[in-house]
Amino acid sequence: MQSTTSLQPLRLSEVPEIAALANSIWREHYTKIISNAQIEYMLQRKYTQADLQPYVGGTDRWFDVLRFEGTAIGFLRSSRTTPNELKIEEVYLSESQRSKGFGKLLLSHAEALARKLGCTTILLYVNRRNEQAIRAYRNTGYFVIEEKDFDIGNGFVMDDYLMEKSLVAASGSAGDPSN
Repeated sequence: MQSTTSLQPLRLSEVPEIAALANSIWREHYTKIISNAQIEYMLQRKYTQADLQPYVGGTDRWFDVLRFEGTAIGFLRSSRTTPNELKIEEVYLSESQRSKGFGKLLLSHAEALARKLGCTTILLYVNRRNEQAIRAYRNTGYFVIEEKDFDIGNGFVMDDYLMEKSLVAASGSAGDPSN
């Protein structure tokens, strides 16, 4: 049997399925990085109808669902922040599906979208202790441009790297890829 992979825009009817997927991914991955209390606090604010509605049919923000053999295994949330910049807001993949090329597929999709929009840069934030994701981003051309700390309320802080990928051929280095 031939396996099928699809990456399609989110439909509102899929919100409960995506919420369940996100809950599973966050709990299998982030418990090594942030507290359970912070995970719960952050999840309560995400993946609801109200949170995802602006991404359905949006012209400046997108939420794409990755399916393998009909099952949702990951997603990519992105937005255009300036005429030249696409921000990857979230890129998540089920633990059982990592190291199979799906993460690169999601990042390639973001890059193709950015190029289609005429963007020259892609940005993303990643937790400074999320070594697996940082490695994956570096391997696909992203580099750290600064450290950022965000107070997200309720006594919780996100301590992230801001990473960037230039989509312009380097004639003089805009950033240090070894950073």
